[in-house]
Amino acid sequence: MLGGALVLGAVSGMTASAQTQGVSADKLDITGIKLGMTEAEVTRAIKAFDPNAQLVNKRMARYPYSDGVTGFQTPAFLDELEFRAGDSRFRIWFASPPAEPRVYAIHRYSRGNKTPPTRQQFVTALTTKYGPAQTHYLPNTGTTLVQWTEQGKPVCAVSTNARIAVDGGNETLLPPRAVEVLEGMGRTQHPNLRRTMGTSVDVARCGTVLRYTWGGPANDPAFPIPEFYVWLVDQGGMVAKDRQSARWVEQLRTEAVRKRQGQGVTPKL
Repeated sequence: MLGGALVLGAVSGMTASAQTQGVSADKLDITGIKLGMTEAEVTRAIKAFDPNAQLVNKRMARYPYSDGVTGFQTPAFLDELEFRAGDSRFRIWFASPPAEPRVYAIHRYSRGNKTPPTRQQFVTALTTKYGPAQTHYLPNTGTTLVQWTEQGKPVCAVSTNARIAVDGGNETLLPPRAVEVLEGMGRTQHPNLRRTMGTSVDVARCGTVLRYTWGGPANDPAFPIPEFYVWLVDQGGMVAKDRQSARWVEQLRTEAVRKRQGQGVTPKL
């Protein structure tokens, strides 16, 4: 993994549902925000969702490198946007150079809804929009996890704990740490990745995942859902673009070293 950039600035509860077919990644979105969008497209989408939405943080970043004597930084690039819209907070991450700055991960956290839907209403809305999902109930935390995965791609939104297939953790989802976690799981041939990839484990092959989680009892359709979390992440794309950025920065470093060496002066001894 590339070293961290410098940031500037109708369903009852089930333990696990039957396996469902994957979905097309281009059909997935969070309130109209899709993977692959530009900054302008994201802004339009979130304003369409809530005209009063506010941009509260725009994070730019740079990658550092050195010629062995002098330190340098890449030009600044867009790393993340954060919006607030009503009772929701949105975080949207963008690919770093040399890739185009397009969305590869989206997170929504919603809490404080004064007229929350019931569990039945919430699940019905999800399945109506996205179709059938894999549903897990995690009794140790009282969490319902509903997940859609990309058709034809390995599922990598798995637990880092080899004894558990799926949990409510975000270690493989939250940028930029998720890249390091996934790469580490790939290097060690993690059992949960071997289960979905077979013997050829390469986390750049991971698919896109959409995940909703919320708390509450498993079998109470009338239970209110005032708080929930959502993730939409192109896990394989996230890894592939990080590798591409690492190669780019290494090329810059190599060129800087070559230039420094070419300017070296023989000392008088």
